[in-house]
This record gives sequence, structure tokens and C-alpha cells, in this order.
Amino acid sequence: MKKNLTFFGIFAFLILLVWEADRGAIAYISWRSFETILPLFAVLFGLMGVVLFVMSANFVLHKVLQKQQKEALCYAKNISDDETIVLNRKEVNKAMMLLVDSMVLITQGDLEKAKVNLADLKKIIGDDVLIDILLLKIYKGEKNFDKMEELSAKLESNPNLKLVGFKADIEAKMQKKQFAEALKTANKAYQVRQDLYWVIESAFNLRVKSGDFEGALQVLNSGFKKDIINKENYQKFKAVVLYELAKSAKEKDDNVNCFKFCSQALECAFDFVPAALLMAEYYVQNDKQIRKAAKVLSRVWRLNPTLEVAKAYLALWPEDSITEKVQKMESLALTNGKNSSVNNMILADLYCKAGLWNKARNEFEVFLINNPATKKMAKTIAYYEKHANNNEKAADNWKKKATSCLEDDVWVCSTCGNISSKWHAYCKKCDEVGSFEWQLFADKK
Repeated sequence: MKKNLTFFGIFAFLILLVWEADRGAIAYISWRSFETILPLFAVLFGLMGVVLFVMSANFVLHKVLQKQQKEALCYAKNISDDETIVLNRKEVNKAMMLLVDSMVLITQGDLEKAKVNLADLKKIIGDDVLIDILLLKIYKGEKNFDKMEELSAKLESNPNLKLVGFKADIEAKMQKKQFAEALKTANKAYQVRQDLYWVIESAFNLRVKSGDFEGALQVLNSGFKKDIINKENYQKFKAVVLYELAKSAKEKDDNVNCFKFCSQALECAFDFVPAALLMAEYYVQNDKQIRKAAKVLSRVWRLNPTLEVAKAYLALWPEDSITEKVQKMESLALTNGKNSSVNNMILADLYCKAGLWNKARNEFEVFLINNPATKKMAKTIAYYEKHANNNEKAADNWKKKATSCLEDDVWVCSTCGNISSKWHAYCKKCDEVGSFEWQLFADKK
């Protein structure tokens, strides 16, 4: 302000000097079609008025911006004791720079410097929630989940930040594999808000992990009705939950609910192998409904051909000779347009057992053209070398090679790549629900 007044004073003094030098001077003004003659003093004083107006407007605008800035940061209320902190302009600028620098450092991963900045910021603005929220990010980056839990409890006590505290607490407890405790917090968050994706996701995932599949289905339906979960994910997750409910019913000898839940799971996902296998098992165990079981397995085979489905299909006729099994598998293979290598692996094994050596060799040669050797295929070739060619040395080489070959007939998590010999509702490595997909082979390394 002082600089502005000094400038205006000098400007006014110069105008007075010019006017005193020649009071009778005039100014001729011409602009496009406009022409006029004015006394010089009128022009000079008019110019001085314009300068005064610009300076005044600048001063007022500066004050308004300064007031807004102070309302945003300087006059922030301390959440813990409701004390008002008043800062001067220099402190405001320093606090804002520390805040921005801290956020940048956290994003870059320089957490130690960020903590130093937050300590300096705390000296200026006190124990503010801004610091607590940034500290949560730091603790998460450091994997200091105990500190995250402590800080989340503090935020949960603040009505305006309760959900922030809930979310941090859930993340910390899930990282510590304390699913039961995390579920309690997720239930609290679910009671407060049911229209947030992370609330629905946490409540659903934790119910699945705790085995509360009925509760998981309730949350899933709620999320779908509120358009939080898209139809594709809804169908996938619903199939998982319904299958687990069917399994639970089977363990309790509740055949009615086992059939109901299993049917509903297959309606959600026609290619869901675990549900198809359970449904086929149900048909066989109840009145030996072989045709219905074969129909279920044939349908899922066309959509998602796996070794387990083919094995279950052939097992429907336990009295079949090896020749009859070969014939049934050849017919089944014709309906597999998804993955011909699955056909090669199964038929190579069956042809070897049936003594159809030329056909067996054709199958494993085609397989090896399109795929690396797997444990099962290496053992099949070893059997072929021993019995078809009487080549014990080649057979031993393939047996040794089998130990270092890729694992076959595995379920792989599509999120983290975790490998399992069986399907699971969720991955125990990354906690993702419904993420396992069948693969013919995979490298466990």
C-alpha cells in the first residue's frame, strides 16, 4: 500500500509541474472520426483520476482475495478443541507452501521429508485434520498399519471425517489379515452410507472372506440396485456367492437349496466350471440323472473347456471300456472351439492307454507345436516312449524333464497371478473375489 501511495504522489507532483509550466496550454484529441480540444489541465487531472481508480480497484481486489485466503486456512478451526488460529500473511504463505510440498513429496514417495514438512506445518496451524489425513497416506506408504489404526480411531470420532476413518481402519486391518475386525468396521460404514463404491466393495469382500455369503449377497444386491456395481461384475460376483451357498447347503444335506443356488449360479455365469461340476454331481447322486449331468457338463465345456470338466464327463459312465471312453472324448472334442490344446492333452493320454500309438503321437506333436511341454504331457510322452518304442532311455529323460516342466490344469488369479490347483472364492494373496480363471498351464515361478 505504501508503494502505491508513493507512486501516486510522484505522479500527481509531475502533473502539477506540467500544469504550472503552462496553464494556458491545450490538448488536441483526435481518434478516428472524433476530434476535440481540451485544456491540458483537464486531461492531466482526468489521467490522474484513472490512475487513482485502477489503484483503488487493485487494493480492494487484493483485500477480498486475502480475506478468502484467510477464511480457507488462517481462520481454520482446530477440530480437537475448537480453538481459532489466526495467522498473518507471511505464515499463511509458508503454511500453504508446506502443505503443497508435503503432498508432492508423498506422491513422489519421499515420506521422511514429508513428515518433516508436516511437523513444521503443525507448528503453524496446530493439530489440524489436514495433517492427520496426510499422515494416513504416509503411514500407508510406510506399511505402518498400527499407526494407521490409531489415527483412524481419532478421525472416526469426528462426525465430518467418520468415513475417512472407517476406510483407513478397514485398509489397515485387511493388510494385517484381521478380516473379522475389518468386517465390524465395514458394517459400521455400511450403516452410515450405502451409496459409496468402496463401502459396498469392502462390506461385500469381507463378508465373503468371513463366510457370510447370505450377507454378501444382500450387500451385492444393494450395490447393484444403486447402480454402484455394473451388471457384468454383479453377475460374476453373484455366481461366486450362490455357488458357495450351494456348497454349504450340500454339506448340510439340503438338496433343495443346493439345487436352487447351483441353478441360479449357472444362470448368472453359464461358463462357471465349479457350479457346473457341482450341478452334475447333484444329478448323479439324485436318481442317477446321467443325461442331465451330461447336458450341464457339455454346455460348460463348449464355453470353458477344462481338464476337470472332461474328466467329470467321462466319469459319468464308469463301466465304459477305454475304447468307449476314447469315442466319447472324440465326440466331446468336436464341440470344443475354444482351446484345441485341451483336446490334444486329453486325447494323447487316452490314445496311449488304448494303445493307439500313431494317434497319440499326432496329438502330442500338435500340442508341442503350440505349447511348451507341461508335467502331464511330459509323463504322457514318457509312457509313449516306453510302451510304443521300448525306449527306456527316452522315457527316463521325459520323466526327469517333467519335474521342471510347467504346471498344468491350474487356476490363476487374474489380478496378481497367484496359482492354485483348485478354484477359490477369493485369492488369499491379493484378497480379490472371483478372480481365479482356469489355464491349461502356468509357470509357478
